[in-house]
Amino acid sequence: AQVVTNNSFNNSKSIALAGSTVSSPGGVENIINNPANVFSNVKTSIIMGSTIFYETDFLGYEYCSLLYKPNKDTNLSLTIQQLGTNAKGNPNLTLLSERAITLSHGLTLLKDRNSTLRLGYNVSYFLLEQNRSSGVTGDGSDGLSKRDRSTIGIDLGVWASLREKVFLGAFIKNINSPSIGSGSYTSFLPKKINIGFSYLPIKKLVTSFSYERLLGSKDNHFRFGIEYEIHKYFILRTGIQMKPNRLGLGFITPVNDRASFVYSLITHPVLSLTHNIEIGFKF
Repeated sequence: AQVVTNNSFNNSKSIALAGSTVSSPGGVENIINNPANVFSNVKTSIIMGSTIFYETDFLGYEYCSLLYKPNKDTNLSLTIQQLGTNAKGNPNLTLLSERAITLSHGLTLLKDRNSTLRLGYNVSYFLLEQNRSSGVTGDGSDGLSKRDRSTIGIDLGVWASLREKVFLGAFIKNINSPSIGSGSYTSFLPKKINIGFSYLPIKKLVTSFSYERLLGSKDNHFRFGIEYEIHKYFILRTGIQMKPNRLGLGFITPVNDRASFVYSLITHPVLSLTHNIEIGFKF
């Protein structure tokens, strides 16, 4: 369960900004990367999207997030993610399927005229379904049987703002160190930490920087992203990541006050481009 549980590029905003989203102010699109980071005052919003990894025809990733704010200081959210690996030439045969159902809660701890401090957490149910293998003979008669594995992961996030100009964010993924499987098949899900800050030099421009590290790994990821409102009907997003070097690019086109269309892509140092299409609604 690597893509659903350890994927920093899990929606259109995170793909375009190359993962520098932990502090960037926003709404429902921020929930999965920091449940405390909800800057929008919209009461109900939803996004639905699909990602094609590396321009392949056998990796399908879909997601949907619903955000509800019962009051201005509290947000509740439900997110569903699914990744399926299909057999080449047979799209109806799923070899491996990963699903995640996430409940999120965020609340304001402190708010005054100049600053805001928020706390949030995710509780995720992960389900890994592995189809039977072909075995030595290739017909499945001596292969491994179908396996279903599940576990629960908990994430924790904090977010703060100062004069609605400077924003700080921190997020810990799988803070409870969940494992999936049993016996010799046990595997611990990735635990990572992400910290960052964002700055608004002008109202139409958001600049963000973040640092991410997978605990137990020596690799550090540094990311920088920009969101610029060129026109009220066109917002440009771009970002870069170092180690490995990746470039993200995308845009938002609001259809009206309640609906928007979003497209993003990100490069890879070896593989082909990753593309994402997303639609959003506000109520």
